[in-house]
Amino acid sequence: MAHPARDPSPSMSGRAPASSATGRSVAISPDDESVIDLRNRTLAAFLAWCVPGLGHFYQGRKHKGGLFMGAILGMFLAGLWLGGGKVVYAAWRPAEPRWAFVCQAGAGLVAMPALFQSRHLSGGTKQPFFTSTFMAPPLHPGQIVSRAYADRLVATDPDIDDEAFFDRPPYRQFRGDQLSLWQRRLGRWFEFGTLYTMLAGMLNILAIYDAFAGPLGAGSSSGSDPRKPPEPPR
Repeated sequence: MAHPARDPSPSMSGRAPASSATGRSVAISPDDESVIDLRNRTLAAFLAWCVPGLGHFYQGRKHKGGLFMGAILGMFLAGLWLGGGKVVYAAWRPAEPRWAFVCQAGAGLVAMPALFQSRHLSGGTKQPFFTSTFMAPPLHPGQIVSRAYADRLVATDPDIDDEAFFDRPPYRQFRGDQLSLWQRRLGRWFEFGTLYTMLAGMLNILAIYDAFAGPLGAGSSSGSDPRKPPEPPR
């Protein structure tokens, strides 16, 4: 006996989430067809960028949020450790821009100290925030820095001594190339650390999209009530 052909249900086609009767954005899980309340999608995406997984916790998707938080932050911190804490920094010199930071910034607030450090070092103070070397960009040949920051580098960086600076009162001028010193000391671990932190940022971009649009492959609900089953075929 031939069965009548069933028309594709518009409520389960497409990718973009729709709004329920309450005005919230919802999506249909591709796994068990349960309804996922995406709440405020823009806020969820912003929270997911700030801290990986936080947007999913906001949506009540705790298991996925915990997975993203552990995997992405773990990869970022592992890369930072592999690279001796030197692989995440922001530098936009025409001769050597740090394009890797564009990807690293996708990991969220954990990468943002690099922006503050770069701005302070190139600003009027000529030193990073609190003269800290954490996520500070490497000095290039001839760069002017404050005397306090020069003293901090001499005290904390094994590759730099007092002879690495010229006196330019009230500042000091760096004689070498700090990036070359880092790469020589860390070797391939500098590249591994850079790669890990870049991958963490790029993975979080996918997590942000998941928080904004729902699970990949999820259908949308366009009816007045997304929990109501579709009408039987006539």
